[in-house]
Amino acid sequence: MKATFEIIENNINCTQEVIKQCLNRIMEVRVLEINLNQNTISVDYFRPSVYERIKKELYCLGLSVGEHIVFTELQEH
Repeated sequence: MKATFEIIENNINCTQEVIKQCLNRIMEVRVLEINLNQNTISVDYFRPSVYERIKKELYCLGLSVGEHIVFTELQEH
């Protein structure tokens, strides 16, 4: 499963390396991209329960995040 989180706060006090180290502590997570200029963090994870652990780890760093949804194709109704 993949998710892209949007960092809600504009005041980020940590570096990309710190965020990556924090998320790498969760064995079921692979960091795909951290872009602090666009305030996004993209990850690949293996179980739905890991999603909440990712959010908790980021919260421990002082980052409030929401899921950033990107539509690449038009959906038919």
